[in-house]
Amino acid sequence: MLYIYHNFIKFSCILLLLCFTVNAQTSSPAAVGNDEVNDRVKQLESQVQAMQAELEALKRALVKKEETETVAVNVEPANTAKSNETVPVSSNETKQKSDKKDLSIDVGNYKITPYGIIFFNAFGNSSGTNNSDDPLWAATGKSNFSASGRQTRFGVKIEGGRIGNAAVSGVVEADFYGGFPAVGVGENMGVLRLRVAKAQFDWERTSLTVGQDWIIFAPNNPTSLAAAAIPQFAAAGNLWSRLPQVLLQQKLGKNFKWQSAVIAPGTGDFPTSGTPALLQPGSGAASNVPFFQSRISFTEANWFGTEKSGTIGFAGHYGRSDVTVGNSSNEINSVGLALDWNFPIVKRVTLTGEAFFGRNLGGFQGGIFQGYNTDFAFRQNNTLVAGGVRGIGTRGGWTQIGWVLPTAKDRLSAFASIGVDDPRNEDLRSVSNRNFRSRNFGYAFDLIYKFSPQFSLGGEFRRLETSYIFGAKENANHVNLAAAYSF
Repeated sequence: MLYIYHNFIKFSCILLLLCFTVNAQTSSPAAVGNDEVNDRVKQLESQVQAMQAELEALKRALVKKEETETVAVNVEPANTAKSNETVPVSSNETKQKSDKKDLSIDVGNYKITPYGIIFFNAFGNSSGTNNSDDPLWAATGKSNFSASGRQTRFGVKIEGGRIGNAAVSGVVEADFYGGFPAVGVGENMGVLRLRVAKAQFDWERTSLTVGQDWIIFAPNNPTSLAAAAIPQFAAAGNLWSRLPQVLLQQKLGKNFKWQSAVIAPGTGDFPTSGTPALLQPGSGAASNVPFFQSRISFTEANWFGTEKSGTIGFAGHYGRSDVTVGNSSNEINSVGLALDWNFPIVKRVTLTGEAFFGRNLGGFQGGIFQGYNTDFAFRQNNTLVAGGVRGIGTRGGWTQIGWVLPTAKDRLSAFASIGVDDPRNEDLRSVSNRNFRSRNFGYAFDLIYKFSPQFSLGGEFRRLETSYIFGAKENANHVNLAAAYSF
């Protein structure tokens, strides 16, 4: 567009000069004298110089505007926010203004668009952790170093469908974080894992989602290139999950939105089937009661004059587990309340986070991924007495402050994060003296440099401090160097 405009100005100047020359040559000497011709030439030259100066100023302004628009603040399209809220810095799936080529294919009335992010992570741990490339808590073990590409993800969006007055769209997304084949080199052969598979129906103020998607309970995630497959601080204050559900969303006026979902009851039980391909009911499914979640949120497009969007939300969760121990069936509730926030403090600084409390939240990796105690014991006269099955109460949260540095054309961002999950110690007493995790605390620092809208490099230092009912506290330092290319 700038090239066309530049040449149009040049053409106009040449045309004006030609017209003036023709006019000077055809005018009679009586009508136009030499002095007057010279005056007109000087006047025209002055106008042309002014037009060229304005053109150069316009070129500089347009170039600066294009450079600004091609630099996106967010670095992780599907990792910063789990909900559909508009956020100033990442979830669950943000759109970037960029110079990406359009990969969409038109099939009839439908538009099919493939997308993805290719991740490479080189990482090291100072001691043992439950998971090497994206650790959740510290454990006994040796220091280690390796690299992985299994956080890479691919997806397909389908748009263009209509049912009555509703626009219909769909998304299928997967990564390679589903485990490893049982072979000697299997650590570099990540198994495909379903992330999202949903259809969405959108009316003017209402939308309906059917399929597997992020839960609306505690919907935010920290920004991190090191933690893309499992969100940063999962089991350390960050509740999350992607579950099959039916989700209804309704806009209430200009700023409020109400969400309500009926969800598959995932209580975080480890599988008992000897064949992984065969699905057997966990304690949530055995209760015959789905999960119910609801959330109300407030969003302001210009948060206190920062010209950026901000959101605060409040959510509730209810479900149930039917836990069988021996011949005894025990029903325990899964309940929780959560507050979430994502808003700019000033124009370049954003605060994101969540706080929660509840019971039996292992399905969202709450309670440090511990939902219930199957052999709870209460103390009576310094003696432990069997108390059956008990849901583990817990509380915690996380927060992250993000700063877009005013250097390098806003391409460099810095993040500082902290999180904690603190189960109720009384609920962790057991007859068998199980060594439950009693507290998990972590903090992290991230630097992310965006070379282009598609390619980013990042570095993260993460510290995890995990306490246990018995034995010493375990500590682990995690260093991660990441590269991400999105399309």
